Amino acid sequence: MATDVVMPQLGESIVEGTITRWLVAEGETVQKYAPLLEVATDKIDTEVPSPADGVLLKIFVPEGQTVRVGTVLAAIGAKEEVVESPPAEKPAAPRRPATSAAAHPAAGADLGFISPVVARLAAEHDVDLSQVSGTGLKGRITKKDVLAY
Repeated sequence: MATDVVMPQLGESIVEGTITRWLVAEGETVQKYAPLLEVATDKIDTEVPSPADGVLLKIFVPEGQTVRVGTVLAAIGAKEEVVESPPAEKPAAPRRPATSAAAHPAAGADLGFISPVVARLAAEHDVDLSQVSGTGLKGRITKKDVLAY
């Protein structure tokens, strides 16, 4: 059975990366942990190692394409194996809603970044953030804005 090569999460806030170069061509033998491809993100450029020994059977994502973390990039297996297409992508895990969004459904709409402190204060004081004018950088709502409301 072929082993999937998936786009790794290269940092806590990294959600996607761009394939800059394949270091191994389809049909070539690869060893586990040997460099397989190069990936660029907004924070880092790095080599991705092979997850298994075998032959690079199929490259699903060409150079220059940007993909999300967890996307199947290629398949590695025995030389005689046939791989036609990548497996269906698994749906992303749903994100937990922010505390302020649960307390005030309109609060998360078009407000930009809301810090956890601001969200907690807004929930504790029952403040609708859509009614607060932000005085912070680029109009962000600050702790002082919530306390002054």
